[in-house]
Amino acid sequence: MTAGGPGGGARRPGAGRGRPGGLRGRVPAAPDDPASLTGARAQAIRLLARRDYAKRELTGRLTERGFAAEAAAGAVELLEDERLVNDARYVEAAVASRIARGQGPRRIALALKRLGVDGSLVEQAVDARSPDWARRARELKERRFGRAAPADPHERARQVRFLLYRGYALEHVRAALGGQAVDLDAVDLDDPEPRDET
Repeated sequence: MTAGGPGGGARRPGAGRGRPGGLRGRVPAAPDDPASLTGARAQAIRLLARRDYAKRELTGRLTERGFAAEAAAGAVELLEDERLVNDARYVEAAVASRIARGQGPRRIALALKRLGVDGSLVEQAVDARSPDWARRARELKERRFGRAAPADPHERARQVRFLLYRGYALEHVRAALGGQAVDLDAVDLDDPEPRDET
């Protein structure tokens, strides 16, 4: 028996090793090659293992890591075809997460649009919860300030500022304050408010 095995032929150096799918003569691009679609896809999967991303955000992360724009966009497109990237799913999860942190519709919509998510997806996800926004604003107000109505104009202005900062619309703020009129002229919107997410 020859050194080549049962087939009898001598084996060429490197034959059958390191070339997936039997691609003879074609060396795949190195994963760190900035034009490598394979490398960009592998990096995107590593990013997605930590958390979900919107398409545009993920493409941006890949280009920040040195991949060519074409490779980054192509990799994200492949992952979208494979259903590993899905903006509609991302928006649903992001809206739910931000609601849990006490954010209102305006702040949520602005944050998602800044990430490059299609505006219609954002509006649909935010509007789907529209009956709940006033209730959520009231619950947040009660957690932060208690159930009692604001005792004086200064305290009312403080609560209004807090809810507006969180992204609630004026009608939600009014409902949270038990229907009290909200005079925005009496509210210094530049006055800092606590930034915690309780």
